Amino acid sequence: MGVLNSIQNNFFGVCMPLAYYFCMLPSDILEDRSKRFRLFYDVYAGAIYMMALFCHLGELIKLYQILADENFIFDELIRNYIITLYHVNALIKCIFLRGKVGSRIYRTIIEYENKIYQSQNESVISIYKLTLSSIRNTKRYYLAGMVLVVVFYIAAPAFRDPYYIQKGNETIIVPQVPLSSWTLVDDNYWYAFVWTSAAGTYLTIFFVTTDLICYSFIAFGSCQLDILQYYINNFHEYSQEIMDQTGCTKTESFRMLQREYLMMHQDIISYVKALNGSLKKIMMLDFLPSSIQLAGIIFQMMTNLSIIQCTLLGHFTCTLIARMFIYCNSADNLAVQSQNIATAWYQIDWTELPYDVRRNIILCIARSQKPLTITIGDFQAISLGTFLVILKGTYSYMMLLTTV
Repeated sequence: MGVLNSIQNNFFGVCMPLAYYFCMLPSDILEDRSKRFRLFYDVYAGAIYMMALFCHLGELIKLYQILADENFIFDELIRNYIITLYHVNALIKCIFLRGKVGSRIYRTIIEYENKIYQSQNESVISIYKLTLSSIRNTKRYYLAGMVLVVVFYIAAPAFRDPYYIQKGNETIIVPQVPLSSWTLVDDNYWYAFVWTSAAGTYLTIFFVTTDLICYSFIAFGSCQLDILQYYINNFHEYSQEIMDQTGCTKTESFRMLQREYLMMHQDIISYVKALNGSLKKIMMLDFLPSSIQLAGIIFQMMTNLSIIQCTLLGHFTCTLIARMFIYCNSADNLAVQSQNIATAWYQIDWTELPYDVRRNIILCIARSQKPLTITIGDFQAISLGTFLVILKGTYSYMMLLTTV
């Protein structure tokens, strides 16, 4: 626990212990630990990821078996494809989180939080905590929703009819298990049930944790912009503080303070660009098939018409829709907040500012017209409009599946 306490962070919240125990932290985050500890942690990480790959391999083998089987079960194909793709994306995100860019972002957030608390500026700390409260609530609701999804998926086979496969004059009954996955104990239903339940839960931890961390990365950009906007709104008050502390002239205090704010703004721009540079490819894998995945789940719900099945699959559908909304809303908020910096500069009192400071303000306003965005590959920026496109695409694919 001593190691975990040394890297604990309020902004990440519950993400940090999950990332620590399931080895999603970059190794250099633990560089202040002993060489022996880091060696042990690397071996532990290897075991954690080998187990994840083994569980995922079972899903891929099952997918091949479904496609190769002469008694093709379309419903099972959809079930396997949807979950397998989510788990693939989660493992790809783990590579990003443990990479160099992920390491820099972790450090940036940890150092920024320490700087906020050390500043002893009650107004800034209040803004930071207010942002934290909103982010924490979102994480808690999403985490609670996914815990229920896992519970429902484990319980679902008890309420589903088995598959009946006709081979000649013989009818083979194939009972359903929580996760569409190949196991070494397929011949024994209860062993297969326990294994697939455990494997599904294990892979879901990676899926949920990577989602929460990526959401934190995006939300951190908005948090920095909120605080920068507060500083700009109180430009003259802080310039007066500089005059009192250094004894410089008012004009010089304006220049010094603006230089500091410009550096803060540039750091935020660099942060978002670095984040988007690595995240945009992952978002492409996440967003492009999302309509098909949602349509597949809704199709399953429609073909298993019962109150219990509709409840179980309906909750999963709502959770995944909420997941896409969280991503789209956080990216949209980042873009809006980045443009609000222009408004903040425009609204301060320009009458006492020297020419060079006013010129820099005009340049800042011009730069802020180009919003900071998280994109889907190199195609388009993620926004609330993207969320609507996903829902429309889901409806279109649903119409296609119902006619197959």
